[in-house]
Amino acid sequence: MSDLAMRHVRSSAGTGLVLVLVAACLAALWLGLEHRSTWRAAWQPAPPVDVALAGEHYRIPAARAETLALLSRLRFADGEAEARALVEEHLRQGLDTLFADLSAELPRFADWYYSLGGEYSRISMSLLRRMRLTEGDFVERKAQELVFDGAGFRERLDALRLQTDERMLVQMQAVRDGWLAEVLQVLEADRLALPPPPSDQSLALDELMARLSGHGSDAYTLRLSASSAVAGGAAAGPLLWRLASRRALVMSGQGIAARGAARGAARAGAAAGGGAAICAPTGPGALACALAAGGATWLATDWALLRVDEALNREEFLLALQAGLDELRCELESDLLAAYDGVLEQRYGAMQQDIRRTFVPVGVLSPEASQ
Repeated sequence: MSDLAMRHVRSSAGTGLVLVLVAACLAALWLGLEHRSTWRAAWQPAPPVDVALAGEHYRIPAARAETLALLSRLRFADGEAEARALVEEHLRQGLDTLFADLSAELPRFADWYYSLGGEYSRISMSLLRRMRLTEGDFVERKAQELVFDGAGFRERLDALRLQTDERMLVQMQAVRDGWLAEVLQVLEADRLALPPPPSDQSLALDELMARLSGHGSDAYTLRLSASSAVAGGAAAGPLLWRLASRRALVMSGQGIAARGAARGAARAGAAAGGGAAICAPTGPGALACALAAGGATWLATDWALLRVDEALNREEFLLALQAGLDELRCELESDLLAAYDGVLEQRYGAMQQDIRRTFVPVGVLSPEASQ
């Protein structure tokens, strides 16, 4: 290619590059003019935010408003965690004490169970139940009476729930008071002597404080929080007996059956032998004497068999009752914690929503960032 042709190509390429650069500059100029307000806003600082709280007025930088938003969200998130820990600890301590007292009543129930009165009461009530002259399980009712009513279970469980409610309300108030003190500390340096004129950039923290206070002022919801769990625990005697029966009756069921069979044979033999031996010399009064002596022998035989059964099975019977009591306690604690967890989630979730609604309008938090 000749030198003239080469110079022509270089000249054309240079001209094209110049045209591209000119076009790019014109496009950039057009974009700058078209979006000059956006660019100007990006370089200018955000307008200050006016705040009204506890009768005082403040004008703070937008960055400090962001600090208040973050502080508020974190303070109530921490408050929810603290409330859960407080409720869990208080319920655990209360249930520990209550169920320790219930455990102390178990020997009393075992004494009744291995007594002649208890034995004959069970037999009599079982017959009446089969004849449909009574309803429910007699042993379950006796467990309720001797173990749970004896320890004041219903009243103490309800008192524990009311105490937990009160502690939760006090803790909520403490969280709000702590939040208010922290917010006032952040605002202190920017207090205004006079109220500022109305502004689009304002935070109505007085309204937020009122809404936050409203979430803890009504104790009615709290009173209902664990009512179902308390109601379930009120009929704990039948549940205890059913739980214990899985172990106690499996363990001693064969022994009970064997005891019944042995007692039948022993009754017949001992009553006949004892009556004949004692009353043979009495002549015409032998029949009445035999009946009396046989009845006494019958009772003595039952008493002796109960003592043998108690010596063989009482410890395992008490262990089965204690295992049932432990299972009942775990179920009750789980139900109570679930009930209070739902209340805390609802209360503190509503508080976080109030915080988002307060700070989003001034652009401090975007709806997405506040989730």
